[in-house]
Parts: sequence; C-alpha cells; structure tokens
Amino acid sequence: MARYVAAMSFQPIGLAAAAMLCFATAACGQGFVHDEKLDGPFDLVAVDEMEQMSLCRELEDGSCVGDQLGDETVFAAGYNHRFITLAIHPRKHWPAPADRSVTNYYYVTRTSTEKTDEGAGAILKGPLTEQQFASEKRKLKLPEFTRVFDELK
Repeated sequence: MARYVAAMSFQPIGLAAAAMLCFATAACGQGFVHDEKLDGPFDLVAVDEMEQMSLCRELEDGSCVGDQLGDETVFAAGYNHRFITLAIHPRKHWPAPADRSVTNYYYVTRTSTEKTDEGAGAILKGPLTEQQFASEKRKLKLPEFTRVFDELK
C-alpha cells in the first residue's frame, strides 16, 4: 500500500520493466525507513532516508499527504490537543543533505474537525526563529518536543 502521496508523472513502461523495478526497490513502494503515528491523523514519515523526515496527514485510505505541513528534515516534534510543534533543519533540494547549521521552528494549529476532515484544516505557522518560537511557546503554551531524532539533530 502506497502511503505517501506526491506529485509524480511516469512514462509508460513494460510489465517486465515494472516488475524488475519493484524487485529492485524491495517492497515495491511499501514501507518507509520511518513511519510513526504522532497523534490523531498526523504521522512522522521518512520515505527513503531519515533526512526526508516530515509531518504528514494520514488519509482514510491509508495514504499520507504532507501538503502545507512544513518541510524536511524534521528532527524534533511535540504535540498536545491544540498544537503540533516542529523543529526542522531545512533541505534545499534532494539529494543535498539538511543544513544542520539552520533550525526553523513551526507549529501547527489543530482543529476540532481533524477526525472528520483528516486534519485538512490544520494551519501551519512558520518558519520562526528560535526567539520567535520561544515567545509563541510562552504565549500559546505550545507543547515541548517529546519526539527527538538524535541522528538528525
């Protein structure tokens, strides 16, 4: 089952070539290097490598979309019933590594309808500097980072 939805286009290929591609990628699109339920419809996923770690919304069909929920590389996350917090080392483009000298902070405002709209109403705020995030954290009582990926810090 393909979980992460991304905009892609494929040229038609033969059945034998498709089968070889599936065998070469082992799981044929199934399974990620990391797939973890954060809370509600929100998951932390990394498709091919840990540096792709991002927040996504799990849809009813089991797929996961990361539209408007921040970028790669999430290295810390936290949540409560009102917010999700993210610390992200930005990644300009694949396959370039994340820039670990820069940390952008975000928070997602959750909605009371996330169980029925699969989190589509969530609003992302950021990127914020460390000082801006600290101010917002005090003002809004944002949650602590409870999930930290030391290998991505």
